[in-house]
Amino acid sequence: MIDYNVRAERMGWLPSAPQLQTNPLQVVRDAAEAGIEPKDYAVQHLKDGSLKMSCTDPDHPDNWPRNMFVWRSNILGSSGKGHEYFLKHLLGTSNGVQGKDLGEENAPEALHASHTGGTPGLGRPGAGREAKPTEVVWHDKAPEGKLDLLVTLDFRMSTTCLYSDIVLPTATWYEKNDLNTSDMHPFIHPLSTAVDPAWQSRSDWEIYKGFARKFSEVCVGHLGVERELVLMPLMHDSPSELAQPFEVKDWKRGECELIPGKTAPNLQVVERDYPNVFKRFTALGPLMGKAGNGGKGISWNTQTEVKQLGELSGLVTAEGATRGMPKIETDIDACEVVLMLAPETNGHVAVKAWEALRKQTGLDHTHLAIHREDEKIRFRDIQAQPRKIISSPTWSGIESETVSYNAGYTNVHELIPWRTLTGRQQFYMDHPWMIAFGEGFSSYRPPVDLKTTAGIHGVKPNGNPEIALNFITPHQKWGIHSTYTDNLIMLTLSRGGPCVWLSEDDAKRADIVDNDWIELFNVNGAIAARAVVSQRVKPGMVMMYHAQEKIVNTPGSEITGARGGIHNSVTRIVLKPTHMIGGYAQFSYGFNYYGTIGTNRDEFVVVRKMSNVDWLDTPVANELIKPVQAEGEVA
Repeated sequence: MIDYNVRAERMGWLPSAPQLQTNPLQVVRDAAEAGIEPKDYAVQHLKDGSLKMSCTDPDHPDNWPRNMFVWRSNILGSSGKGHEYFLKHLLGTSNGVQGKDLGEENAPEALHASHTGGTPGLGRPGAGREAKPTEVVWHDKAPEGKLDLLVTLDFRMSTTCLYSDIVLPTATWYEKNDLNTSDMHPFIHPLSTAVDPAWQSRSDWEIYKGFARKFSEVCVGHLGVERELVLMPLMHDSPSELAQPFEVKDWKRGECELIPGKTAPNLQVVERDYPNVFKRFTALGPLMGKAGNGGKGISWNTQTEVKQLGELSGLVTAEGATRGMPKIETDIDACEVVLMLAPETNGHVAVKAWEALRKQTGLDHTHLAIHREDEKIRFRDIQAQPRKIISSPTWSGIESETVSYNAGYTNVHELIPWRTLTGRQQFYMDHPWMIAFGEGFSSYRPPVDLKTTAGIHGVKPNGNPEIALNFITPHQKWGIHSTYTDNLIMLTLSRGGPCVWLSEDDAKRADIVDNDWIELFNVNGAIAARAVVSQRVKPGMVMMYHAQEKIVNTPGSEITGARGGIHNSVTRIVLKPTHMIGGYAQFSYGFNYYGTIGTNRDEFVVVRKMSNVDWLDTPVANELIKPVQAEGEVA
């Protein structure tokens, strides 16, 4: 699968980080020394192979991620498909991975799936018993512990926090000023500081402002005003989204020329003013007054809004890079910038945005916002009362007293083309990769046997029956993502810790009754949890609502010998090449809109009843606890 990912990045379909194995600051310096434009220099050296993309050798130390800052995300827990692999390869810590890498002695059959042939038009990814990638450098020993530093900002001790080097306590909802909205409701809500942040915690804004201030101080003498070569994918809603509409041609294979922005990523030199990071963090940038604002392929002038922001929050008077620009010193200043510039909260901007769309459609759409043109929603307004947002062309629904919000409304009633190759709702996809994978039309795909249970059935028996079931992770039942699960009230409403749902029929086959301690495992890892036996669950499947972490009421695993895992302990990253397509209208990368996703509906696990519920992980403690349990007492 990584071969397809490499090809997609090379042809400009997907972004990556890092992008080049050579420091991008150094690439610009080398180009200047050679008297060549950085873009031309990069094209020349990518073609001759002296400049390499990082994706072609992700296990090379030069391409490892070294520092990771996590902002209120639970990447190692609720988000990280392949939790145990994150622990092993990213962090280099204890993990529950049961399978072996390709080439390792006695590796289970699951990791030796053979490719007997390639997909038409895609190239043959490998063949033989050990199908190894051909586009990337193979390392017999996969690296463990790539990260040097993991820093997390959170107000709770999530799984990611547990494994972090540094945890920075941040303010909760009632201790900071912020904005809250979504595409699920038409209102914009405030978060307001009712009390000061507790103890040493600070708001997210103040923490990152502190980073910017300190970095600006310590970088002096090491980094100044630098120029960096950045590789950008062929973005959705840009001319590049039609760069490769009919054929897939790979410059590396000699099928076409390397043309940035057409057959390869866009190459752009970006200036980084490192000593002025703090000043730039706390002021609006100059491009907003020059280039304007926009989204989804349209743009509009924002000089008036920039001027009004200066009048609202004040202008920077100190000498330096940001003199004369509107201030963004406080969290409320940051909120006001969003509210002033967004068409959803500024009627004048909404009308300008609809006028910008008219240049593409030839139709007047301003009637959708003209009745609210003079309305400007300020932070104090939403503190007084949540306000309904204004209809904007960046959404396909409208905000109306007579029409409920629904996607695609403006496409139908305003005759705005869908953002597809045809401008219509499209059901047939004639992209070569879609056809090659049999997905030109929507079609049923039976589960793929990923063989994650092969070679582990019966390897560590405990005397109880073992059954294989399809494992899925629906959205959280007693919480939102990972925020509320370990809240005492939420725990009281559920089983008080991790639980897994299975059908009555499967429970009977495995001699499991409701509330038994059970274990789910495969070559990826193991989970220890309570059983919820329910007629609501179909036979053949087992489900664990996501974001249940191993920090509350989780015993040790009989399979791994460590604390029982979480829902992502038995998953690993599975990507579809058809999610990697770029340069083809709606199949073009857009952050949070189109790109690869983890696909784990085909995961299978072995399920069995636990014979020994062990709350302590050390061998000494295990010996001490056994006699007590044998006498029937509560340990």
